Amino acid sequence: MDFLLLGVPLVPALAAPCAAACRRAAWLVALGGCGLVLVTLLLAAPPTVAGLSASAEVPWFPSLGVSYRLRADPLGTLFGLLVAGVGVLIVLYARSYLEHEPRQPAFFAYLLLFTGAMLGLVLADDLSTLYVFWEATSLASFFLIGFHDDRWDARQAAVRALVVTVVGGLAMLAGFVLLGLEAGTFRLSEMDPHRVQASPRYPWVLALVLAGAFTKSAQLPVHFWLPGAMVAPTPVSAYLHSATMVKAGVFLLVRLLPVLGGTELWRGWVLPVGMATFLFGAVVAVLQDDLKALLAYGTVSALGLATALAGTGTELGRDAAVLYLLNHAAYKGTLFLVAGAVEHETGTRNIPQLRGLARAMPVTTALAGASVFSLVALPGSGGFVAKDLAAKALGHGLEGWLWAGAVANAAFGTRFLQVFLGRGDVTARHEPAGLWAPALPLAVLCVLFGAWPPLPEAVVGWLGADHNVWPKFGLGKVAPAAAAVVGGVGAAWLVEQVPGRRRVRGWGGDHAFDALQRTLLRFAALLTHFTLTGRLRDYLVVVLGVAAVGAGLPLLSHGRWPEVGPISLEAAFVGMAACGVAATVLSRSLVSAVVALGAVGYSVVFLFMALRAPDVALTQMLVETVTLVLFLAVVTRLLTPDVPDRHPLAAVDLLAAVAVGAVAAALAFQATVGPPSQRLAEFFAEHARQAGGSNLVNLVLVDFRGLDTLGEITVLGVAALGVLALARRPR
Repeated sequence: MDFLLLGVPLVPALAAPCAAACRRAAWLVALGGCGLVLVTLLLAAPPTVAGLSASAEVPWFPSLGVSYRLRADPLGTLFGLLVAGVGVLIVLYARSYLEHEPRQPAFFAYLLLFTGAMLGLVLADDLSTLYVFWEATSLASFFLIGFHDDRWDARQAAVRALVVTVVGGLAMLAGFVLLGLEAGTFRLSEMDPHRVQASPRYPWVLALVLAGAFTKSAQLPVHFWLPGAMVAPTPVSAYLHSATMVKAGVFLLVRLLPVLGGTELWRGWVLPVGMATFLFGAVVAVLQDDLKALLAYGTVSALGLATALAGTGTELGRDAAVLYLLNHAAYKGTLFLVAGAVEHETGTRNIPQLRGLARAMPVTTALAGASVFSLVALPGSGGFVAKDLAAKALGHGLEGWLWAGAVANAAFGTRFLQVFLGRGDVTARHEPAGLWAPALPLAVLCVLFGAWPPLPEAVVGWLGADHNVWPKFGLGKVAPAAAAVVGGVGAAWLVEQVPGRRRVRGWGGDHAFDALQRTLLRFAALLTHFTLTGRLRDYLVVVLGVAAVGAGLPLLSHGRWPEVGPISLEAAFVGMAACGVAATVLSRSLVSAVVALGAVGYSVVFLFMALRAPDVALTQMLVETVTLVLFLAVVTRLLTPDVPDRHPLAAVDLLAAVAVGAVAAALAFQATVGPPSQRLAEFFAEHARQAGGSNLVNLVLVDFRGLDTLGEITVLGVAALGVLALARRPR
């Protein structure tokens, strides 16, 4: 079983290319990949329930203690079953929903990639492994959200989701690195919470990790990417944005709760953000006219409550968060599939236009009723059980806010059911079984969680807790739930009755992102205009100037400089070379400039002679003579021998050239000064016999600096080819 565990995330990923290559049976490949993973996790479930955890690893960076390590513990196995189980249902649903989609194989390939990434995320037992799969989910969701890439809104929504989640993921990566250093290990199951929380870096670790969790689970103020992602096909919304990816942030909080949680800092940061998101999403959801937008803000609200439950830092809060997420996946997944069926058969998702669909879609209406029954947390539903445990975890101080959120949930649940009641102008064509059958198991779970006590108790018991999950149905609990439903129905009626009401779309989050994106693109265009001029001269000035400054600043503070002494013969030759350089720069004729440049080379020949290096001097003289002849041959064949007009910024060119020359000379001097043990001359002389020669200059060129000499020969060869091409160019 341990060996099979390593392949759990890889099976869907390897099946993705096969699905992309299959034109007619892509859905079968996707179904097989998700089904195989589901069977594997079901085999791992019984040992997990018994308290055993399967684990497997492959060394990745052994020197850093990093491995590709997976572990099927109760939490990971539970979420893995959720990912694989819902994945099977989504594949079946997408087969009918996308029956006329020509790019259906690509869709199933992207879906399999996401499934594999999500499975690796929930089963990872190494911070590096978790981060890799974390970013893989962002990348796969980018392809799925922007699946209809011919639409601007789909492309923009995909970019928003990718940028927000990846930026948060980069912050989380920094937090993971600090966490691994402070804990002394990158393995989640081996971290010591006392050591981590006692570290002075604990606040930084917590802040960076929370940045990743909050962005992934669409917490305020970065919630806007989730409603915007509703432009994706409905199977994507049902899978990513109700059952799997958006829950990754809450999953991370629950996973790291034993290591980072339980402190006042944890509660002070996580709990308020979660409650604010819970209330905000619930209120804004009521004001939406689009079915998927309504469900999207409802998902934001649910993620906020789950985050708040994890923010309590207690075992009861953890169990309440997990139970609530499972219930949410059941009823919200059903509602998304129902919304997709309505859009597929009517061609619209606009709530005011949709009425009376119950006659044409009776089974779909029943599924919607069962899921809304759990959504509004009526007694006997799974939502009621989860909300009761959530109230216990939050305590008496937040019960009022929880009840206010329940009223808002009841309001948007009522608005969702309105499309099936009354009479309307838009009617459904028919009710294909392929669009309601995949939602049936999720709707059944909505009922079982509230009607069969062993199911929620088994979930909590699987996590290793022994809480009393099943609520006591008394007037003190039934009456507030009924009052919340009545208040929600009244609120929904008021929203419908207010004339000219203004729908709240996102309260500026997406608009702020788009404005920032436009500003960044304008800045990039402006920067490109000033930097990419198309002139080689400008590029050389920038490159050489940066190199001169980067190498020159350390020399100014740490370099060793020669002492100024009497003028020697070598200094006279250097002066001659400087005069030749000045003549080259100031000359108005190309022929004169080439001759003056040759004078510079011959001055170097005399300098080598004065330094008693005849071999080098002879080599320099031969090279200089050949170069001078070639240059003159090229110049005399040009159309005009005059030097072109100087660049307006010729002074900048001169400054850059002088700076590069000075830095190069200073670097050369640093290599020749210092204690005798660091001098290159002594090093070459000492190791000359080992190189098998007696001529030190030849040994330097051929042995000690053989690769450098080969590079110089290559440069000369390339230059010769360029000169040959110029010489053959017609006048």
